[in-house]
Amino acid sequence: MFDDDTIVALATPTGSSAISVIRISGKKSISTVETIFSSVHYGKKLENQSTHTIHLGYIVDNIDDRSESSSSRRNYLDQVLVSIFKSPFSYTGENMIEISCHGSYYIQQNILQLLIRKGIRLARPGEFTFRAFLNKKMDLSQAEAIADLILSDNQASHELSFQQIKGALTSTIKNLRKKLLDFYSLLELELDFSEENVIFAKRSDLFSFLKDLEETLKDLIESFSLGNSIKKGIYVVIIGEPNVGKSTLFNYVIKESRSIISNIEGTTRDSIEGELILNGIHFHFVDTAGIRDPKDTIERMGVRKTMEKIQEAQVLLYLLDSSKNDRKKQKKILKKIQIIHENNPLKKILVIANKSDLSSFKDFYNLKSKFSYFFEISAKNNHGIKEILYTLSQLFIEKLKEKNIIVTQNRHYEALKKSLKEVLLAHDALSKKVPEDLVSIHIKEALHHLGKITGEITNEEVLKNIFSKFCIGK
Repeated sequence: MFDDDTIVALATPTGSSAISVIRISGKKSISTVETIFSSVHYGKKLENQSTHTIHLGYIVDNIDDRSESSSSRRNYLDQVLVSIFKSPFSYTGENMIEISCHGSYYIQQNILQLLIRKGIRLARPGEFTFRAFLNKKMDLSQAEAIADLILSDNQASHELSFQQIKGALTSTIKNLRKKLLDFYSLLELELDFSEENVIFAKRSDLFSFLKDLEETLKDLIESFSLGNSIKKGIYVVIIGEPNVGKSTLFNYVIKESRSIISNIEGTTRDSIEGELILNGIHFHFVDTAGIRDPKDTIERMGVRKTMEKIQEAQVLLYLLDSSKNDRKKQKKILKKIQIIHENNPLKKILVIANKSDLSSFKDFYNLKSKFSYFFEISAKNNHGIKEILYTLSQLFIEKLKEKNIIVTQNRHYEALKKSLKEVLLAHDALSKKVPEDLVSIHIKEALHHLGKITGEITNEEVLKNIFSKFCIGK
């Protein structure tokens, strides 16, 4: 997968712009650019310049000598700034050059083609970051966080990515691996002295250590649900019976008249989606068909789709019509919400009594006391909706504050689960006084799975899968 070719790629988007950046990395990056660069200071050589310096000059095709008299035979492509980064003090750990040129598509392509003719090849997706990983400028979890940072479209996902780039997850995993390795070494040492019946660690200490390890792993695993939601956006599904104001609320939230509003029940037959960023967190809102006994085949399909959306949601907004506040109706609504909650215990359910302009709410106090999140609103008059949106964002902001480390990658999540499984097996084996060599097998496996997260243990297939998802030039 790796070779020591010198590589080049456009690091900025293709197309016209104020400037473009062309990135080159490899042993021949400086010497090759030297052959096409003419400094404004006659006689300056890039090879002789210090790392992290910038030089003004021209990209020139067909430089046949360095004398001033030859300038008429030169094909000047652009005036550029050339930035020099010498190994190992660069992003990739190799010699690197970044050419900042004017953002003309013609200029971009001509400079790239000129470099290719000089023997530099086009970089593959993610190859610059892959070289940084190989040269130990970052570990695998940090490399993945860079890809997430590039794709982040809101403050929360940006902060999570940046936290991992700075090494928050890396240091936690390395600390866990060190503790496991110490544990493994003690067991191996006891095996070496098994005939002398030497015990190097109290069993109570080992049990305590494994228990702490289990709690840390469980906390990291549990954080994935939040991390994955923040990364992809929180899925909020608006549900309720027909004609309770779901579409009115949806349209207000996304600031568009996307859902049809009508007094006729069952107007919404399909789910409709819109997006909103609240306090730096990305939310996907979904308007759904009303939940009731379907009147026809199409409505039946709409209700079925609503049930599917309920399964996908992180948050449910259950709307009810407060203008129909008889006791019998309340009991039916309460039973429906309780069933949804029982079937989806991990989902947050916000109960919203709409049409406050038509009701005094006095008959809803019994229902209100049964839910942690209950709101009285008028979607028609836009009353009380801001409180719902504020509560929604705070739900996740508070969760973010509670967690020191948040896992966002499915690959990390799976590795942590496998590691926890092995630690639990080791704990069980130790409690049953299984021989140390069998206990150590589980510890070794736990070490193996944790090593996959940072890339201390990996294979070519995993690396290809990770770096192929990067953009070219990164």
